[in-house]
Amino acid sequence: MRKKIAKLLELWSVFLLAGVYYVSYFNPDLVITPILLLNNHSKPWVVFVVGSIGFLEMLGGYTGWSGTRGLVVEKWLKDKEFVRKLKGEERADNFVEGLEIRLTRKYLKFTDNKEYYEEPVSKMWLFRNIDRVFKWLVLILKSGGMFMMFVFGLIPIPGFRVIPDVLCGSARWKMGFIALSIGNFLKTVGMVYGWSWIL
Repeated sequence: MRKKIAKLLELWSVFLLAGVYYVSYFNPDLVITPILLLNNHSKPWVVFVVGSIGFLEMLGGYTGWSGTRGLVVEKWLKDKEFVRKLKGEERADNFVEGLEIRLTRKYLKFTDNKEYYEEPVSKMWLFRNIDRVFKWLVLILKSGGMFMMFVFGLIPIPGFRVIPDVLCGSARWKMGFIALSIGNFLKTVGMVYGWSWIL
């Protein structure tokens, strides 16, 4: 029993990501900001509260992806028995191990690493080509450096900061994350003052 609990606790980064992405449905810019402004809170207070929530949400994503990368690259892929199970040569022993294999496959697909596992190609055109879109987006983000991270932080479309946040966390790129966070905070200031003008 203790071994199973220890195995589950090893997945702390996955649980953190699940929590962060669940909480992100209560979008700070589109849900929390109007509620606070309609309850007559001052704009600087709303900027502070919403900016803090947005930063903690992105920090959770960065930390979660960094921890997931650590599990996959620095622990699971070094275990030869796990790699055999990942390739499908052996079956997973239990639910937790099956979850680890699924997470590793998703991570390897996202990072385009075909050394350990190559996902079968989908017959549907959309699913075959969506990977190209994500690869171009990641290429643009990488080539643009910190400036591009800052620009992506400024974009007021919900969900636009997820891929840069994943990229920064997976690469453990602190300066890129800081640039993304600054852009996100400035976007939050704009959203708060924009909402106050609308309401």
